[in-house]
Amino acid sequence: MQPMTKVLVLAAALVSTSAAFAYTKTTVEIPFNFENHGKTYPAGKYDVKLDPNQNVITLSSHTDTKTALMWTASPADFGPDTPLLSVKFDDNEDGSHELKRIRLGAKTTPVLDARERHSTQREVSITGGR
Repeated sequence: MQPMTKVLVLAAALVSTSAAFAYTKTTVEIPFNFENHGKTYPAGKYDVKLDPNQNVITLSSHTDTKTALMWTASPADFGPDTPLLSVKFDDNEDGSHELKRIRLGAKTTPVLDARERHSTQREVSITGGR
């Protein structure tokens, strides 16, 4: 099976950026449950933000305020036609979604699901903003 990319482009209403935090904070609606390192997170609204030094990307749930995931941020390609936010998932054969990478503005996480794959995985992307 050839890798297939599904792209979900969110309307401006789903991705909002505060002018005070331009390129450092946005909200995304993730329409499905997803996994990261064996833990499952529910579908819903999540904040994606950079710390003040722009060294850490945080993904935090609106519904479970105790849920926050953090990763080191590194430079990413970012041009005038690039969406503000890109959240990528591997779409597994069992229907689950493994968080793969987050890019916010000109910063990105490392590949988050670096485990060895035994079959071709489809990629699901959520992009938005600008």
